[in-house]
Formats: sequence, structure tokens, C-alpha cells
Amino acid sequence: IYYFKNNRKMVKTIIKQTFSGYVQKGPFINGSAITIIDLDENLDQTGRSYNSSISDNTGKFEQNNISLTTGFASLRADGFYFNEVTGEISSSQLTLNALADITDINSVNVNLLTHMEKSRIEYLVKNKDYSFEEAKLQAQKDILKIFSIEKENVGNSEQLNVSADGDDNAILLAISTIIQGYRPVSEMSELIANIITDIKEDGQLNDS
Repeated sequence: IYYFKNNRKMVKTIIKQTFSGYVQKGPFINGSAITIIDLDENLDQTGRSYNSSISDNTGKFEQNNISLTTGFASLRADGFYFNEVTGEISSSQLTLNALADITDINSVNVNLLTHMEKSRIEYLVKNKDYSFEEAKLQAQKDILKIFSIEKENVGNSEQLNVSADGDDNAILLAISTIIQGYRPVSEMSELIANIITDIKEDGQLNDS
């Protein structure tokens, strides 16, 4: 973390020499695009962003020398992915998002949980005076409840990995598989969007 003097105020700038992670529904394929967007304390875009791409078929990305205003970042990935249900590459592209505080970490994964949390987190921070950490915990809890998952102390969604061992990673894989089913990407995207809209303000999925 570096501090620079700007108009007599000390402005915090966070420098990441290397920032990486995985994009997974199943894994996004090589060449898929990812954008890292700098956010201010209210989770609004500052206008600074970094464009990168997936470097292999595990969904891995890496970006060097990024500078952030607060440590809050939004990640957006667009691309084809490996469908874990059919065992084939998706027929069309999917967009996934994530929100994270990367002040003390150098790696963030983008997945279905991070995508479904995003609007709920933003609503809680901007309208209910939640801290970012509190909003993250509440949003994840709300989403897990939809799937009748009541496990305590599930790891942060942006640290989960469908390809790794462990109960928390298995939760992500299970939710990803349930949402996917045998739906085409267009139908699945609509389902995800409807869930996100319904839980945004009250955290409850009650739309028939």
C-alpha cells in the first residue's frame, strides 16, 4: 500500500504487482476476456480498469501491475465455459461477475456464487449502511439458504474453486451444477438474473 499527497490530502493507492485467479462456471476456456474494475468506497466505478484474458482451459488469469483506489474491485468475465453437466464446451458465452476487497489478497476467483452475490452486496452497502465485509457475509448466507445449505463459516465465495477439494468447494460445485441442469446458456442466464433481481433487496427468493 502506497500513500501519495494529492491536493493536501493523503490518498491511499494499493498496488498489486501480480493479481490472479480462476473464472469458473465450469472453467472458462482459454482466451475468454476478463476486466478488473477499480471501485471507490461506495462501490462505484472510478473509471480505471484493466483488461486481461484467460490463459488456459482451467480458467486461470493473471494481471500484473494494477493500481486500485480503495482495494475494492469488480471483476467481469465473458466467454465460453466447460459445462460440467454435459461435459462439453458451452454453445454460447456467459458473463460472470465478482466483488472483492483485495487489499490483503492477490487472488480472486469469479464464479456463480460471486456473480449472484454482487447486486445484493451493492444494495446492502449503499442502502443499508452495511460494511463491505458484513454485506458479503449476508449475501452469501442469503444465497446458500436458497439451496437449503446451512453450513457455518463457509469460505469467501471469491476463494472457492470447483476443481479443488473440500466441503466449501463442493458447495460451489453443487450449486453450479443445480443451476446449470440441462438448460441452454440463454435459459440459465435468465434464471440466474431472475434470482439476482428477486433477492437483491430482501435476500429472499419468493418469486414463483
